[in-house]
Amino acid sequence: MEILPNDILRQVVLKSGFVSEKEYDEAASAAADLKKPVSDILIFRGLISESVLGQLIAEYYQVPYIKIGNKVIPLEILDLIPEHLAKSYRVIPFKLENGVLSVAMESPKNLEAHEVIRRRTGLKIQPCFITSPDFKRSLSQYKRNIKKEFEKVIQENVSKTDKVDNKKELAEVASELPVIEILNTILEYAIAEKASDVHIEIMANEVIVRLRIDGVLRDVINLPKSVHAAIIARIKILSNLKIDEHRIPQDGRFKFSIGEEAISLRTSILPAFYGENAVMRLLFESARPLSLEELGLSGKNLTWIQESIKKSHGMILVTGPTGCGKTTTLYSILNMLNEISVKICTIENPVEYDINRVTQIQINPKTGLTFASGLRSLLRHDPDIMMVGEIRDKETAQVSVHAALTGHLVLSTLHTNDASGTIPRFIDMGVEPFLLASTINIVIAQRLVRQICSACIEEYRPDDQRLNFIRQKFGDQVLKQKFYKGRGCEECSNSGYKGRVGIFEVMVVNEKIREMTLVRASSEKIHQEAIKGGLMINMIEDGLNKIASGITSIEEVLRVAED
Repeated sequence: MEILPNDILRQVVLKSGFVSEKEYDEAASAAADLKKPVSDILIFRGLISESVLGQLIAEYYQVPYIKIGNKVIPLEILDLIPEHLAKSYRVIPFKLENGVLSVAMESPKNLEAHEVIRRRTGLKIQPCFITSPDFKRSLSQYKRNIKKEFEKVIQENVSKTDKVDNKKELAEVASELPVIEILNTILEYAIAEKASDVHIEIMANEVIVRLRIDGVLRDVINLPKSVHAAIIARIKILSNLKIDEHRIPQDGRFKFSIGEEAISLRTSILPAFYGENAVMRLLFESARPLSLEELGLSGKNLTWIQESIKKSHGMILVTGPTGCGKTTTLYSILNMLNEISVKICTIENPVEYDINRVTQIQINPKTGLTFASGLRSLLRHDPDIMMVGEIRDKETAQVSVHAALTGHLVLSTLHTNDASGTIPRFIDMGVEPFLLASTINIVIAQRLVRQICSACIEEYRPDDQRLNFIRQKFGDQVLKQKFYKGRGCEECSNSGYKGRVGIFEVMVVNEKIREMTLVRASSEKIHQEAIKGGLMINMIEDGLNKIASGITSIEEVLRVAED
């Protein structure tokens, strides 16, 4: 969100004399490419300091400029404006004096925000201007409140929960308020932290609760072993699982609501040495499909995919290891293709997100509904576009290729390390090369890297040992570019990272690659031809571009480069 309309911001900044017209226009161009505010780029490039820019904009708005920085805002002040309103209107309350509430605002003249705050608090408002980076840093103070409340509720209810052993008592305790409060509080905290998974693991003397945030597990709280059985029983009851079965794994799902947000949770219970562990995957039902640009696609990669999805038949394949975002990419493409004039059918395991006007089927091997059998049935429902959750056996591969050959656009995922390995993988599964050569339009290989936290990003120079390693891995030309990292702040829980983005390797299948498919060429030769023909940008190059743009770090690209 830009703090001022671009034309006014340009006028204010150029009038100050701190930034030249050329420097401003270059920053504006970079901001458009990165989909970031121009003000953030100006600060990031060191063209103007955050404080100076803040003062200039405050003068334009004719309000005081406030820099909250590391100042601690009292919790009773923060509580006057809930976090969801603070995020929505980009405001932070920071001082209450003589019945006047001082509020830091990115848009001090936002009359709707003024009215909402006045109605909410019943106080007179003194608006102040705050820069976008400072607002993001200040917003993390709500986490302090959430964490404190989280620990308080957990400890209060742990003390009220008795250890139980028999089935009857376990079912009763699992349905009582203390256990319900413990699990609900864990889930609410996970949602607030934007976690993808909740892990509840029993050890010799305690229970560890961990959250997976941006792909990395973090400990959040340790619980006494006495509450373990009741918490696991509560999860089983919600997931409609057998409460007295402790010897075999069980899978289920349930729904959880917080405010207007509905979350679907996939649960897995696994017997371990000290007892049963639970993992809950959080799926936000209201989450909208991301655009291809939001996924991290840009330049030629974006253009190639946009051109490929215009075709009425053939295959679009997304490949990579488990957890690299393949399904998210497919949902984004489906969302772009979802028009009134076409019929889209999917067969998935499981159905993760509901898509309006799309027929979605979840496989059930126990009843004989597999990817292959479901795909055959879908072909009789007159689809234009079909999405197969995963191709992992000969039968599914052959039916998918047949569907693509008979006038359907088929989207699916595959487990290979890179884009060029997809063709040999299909041949290994028993698909004839002459059929394959006629069907694959494009292959997208991807990995997920963590994004550098925008609230604490800084330029740095790696030490000599790291530079030498980078040179050996990527070549001398990489050393000429800039490197960035997050120094760590409350906004990112001192990790230096916040959010994830994809790095991609997109391969367009042209006539030359089709000919190579017919003669069963190796993945190495296909890779070389795709690069030589200008029809593929390898994943490392895409990662290096994101490093130079300050999106991710060299460490993250090195990490996924080894996959």
